[in-house]
Amino acid sequence: MPLPKSRYCFWSVVDGRYAPMMETLIASARRVGVEQEFHIWTKQPVSGAVSHSVGDFNKSHYLFKLRFLQEEVRKLDYEYFVWLDADNYFVRDPGDLTALLRHAPLHVTFESDACNPVNRRLDWWGCPLAEFATLMRKRGVKSHAIFNLNAGFWIVHRDVIDTLCKFAFAFWEESRVAGYTFTEEAPLAYAAHMLCGNPYNHTLSKTSEYWASDWTGRYKGRLPDGLPWLFEDYFSGERMLVNPAIVHAMRSKQVMFAVARGEKVIETLN
Repeated sequence: MPLPKSRYCFWSVVDGRYAPMMETLIASARRVGVEQEFHIWTKQPVSGAVSHSVGDFNKSHYLFKLRFLQEEVRKLDYEYFVWLDADNYFVRDPGDLTALLRHAPLHVTFESDACNPVNRRLDWWGCPLAEFATLMRKRGVKSHAIFNLNAGFWIVHRDVIDTLCKFAFAFWEESRVAGYTFTEEAPLAYAAHMLCGNPYNHTLSKTSEYWASDWTGRYKGRLPDGLPWLFEDYFSGERMLVNPAIVHAMRSKQVMFAVARGEKVIETLN
């Protein structure tokens, strides 16, 4: 039976080991009652998804996310598109994710403030935080805080796809000329500052019940269990308790791959 039509779908681009990891992701979503479709661009069919065949693609700096959005994903008949990296894992149904937009056409999860005076890590992707803030302000960002993000989860309205990509690619190129070659995260952060309205509505502290990234490895070697855990700010080291419905299980890749292959998994506790 086909799933009911929704205002949004999930999407991703995977190959190699990331294809079976995506199957684990989708299985976790279905297990907790998520009904939205997953549209996956892939070299091999992904169980549980609408699979779109793709050949080799340029993975440099992960900018393919934006290129696929602009060239392929926009062809789908949805109002919103929700990107998920393959190493996300659902522990609960997050409900209607468009609530995160708060009337903006784009949602990202802003994690750390580059202008926080207590920061102890002073660069991002090799760019000094002060210089990152200067690059952002030079292109029109007005907020006092200048946020970074993890690009493992974001939502965009179809009507601003071209604007998002225009902002992102322009920022990426200007940063490259200035001597900083970023991944997709910095240009996406810039575009989000320009399109999200009030950026403070999109911070992790305001939205952590929906999604958070386990970059410190709270669940390294095992799958997320739905219990609260401490998120550590990448720049300042400050900690806050989070309990997201979707965990970006960045340090659980091997476990997710093994689960998809039906291998016995011996989970390790940290």
